Amino acid sequence: MVGPPFGTVTREAVPQQIVSRLLDLIQQRHLEPGDRLPAERELAATMGVSRSSLREALRALTVLGVCEMRHGTGTYVSSLEPDLLVRPLSFVLSLSDGGFDQLFEARKVVEPAIAALAARRIDDVTLDRLDALVTRADAVIENSEAFLIADVELHDVIREAAGNSILGRFMESIHALGLASRQATGTRREVRDQSVKDHRAIVAALRERDADGAADAMRHHLENVERAGRAS
Repeated sequence: MVGPPFGTVTREAVPQQIVSRLLDLIQQRHLEPGDRLPAERELAATMGVSRSSLREALRALTVLGVCEMRHGTGTYVSSLEPDLLVRPLSFVLSLSDGGFDQLFEARKVVEPAIAALAARRIDDVTLDRLDALVTRADAVIENSEAFLIADVELHDVIREAAGNSILGRFMESIHALGLASRQATGTRREVRDQSVKDHRAIVAALRERDADGAADAMRHHLENVERAGRAS
């Protein structure tokens, strides 16, 4: 079996170039989740780089969640699950107001569109599930952690109901960032009260199969949460 075409790094062998090459191989599906990379000495020789540069590159990919170093067995491509890959970004969000702004900019573009698609495709069983989640969130409103679980699940159910795997994957990729923002705003009772009202409006529009209404209700909800985040 022919292995991945690791190739030679022709310019100065800096770790950033090694990282770029390995990411290219993953994107091109020459390397798949769970694949074991060649031994360090072999890989360094194949790429024409020093072992110290290779080690630095592999450490960087490990921090990013792309690779996993297993003691005694070598380095593997990680599962590449979205939550794992965006984990470092949740730390960036906690430090950067710009990260918060861009998160909500992205959510306000994508989630109303997801809600509109869901309104066209949702079934009665899923609508009943959403009603139950809103009721559950209201029942645990004094408990911010339990409320957060119900909040996240409601948005996940709407995403699933939209039936678009590409949009769904995008939302999964920023799930950890959205979770970080919810943790920042959800500690306030007034925010949880408003979210219950917003969720009821979203579900009502979905039950009417009103795509425009669902999109507007979702956008209004995100704007409310965004304002709360700025005020916190």
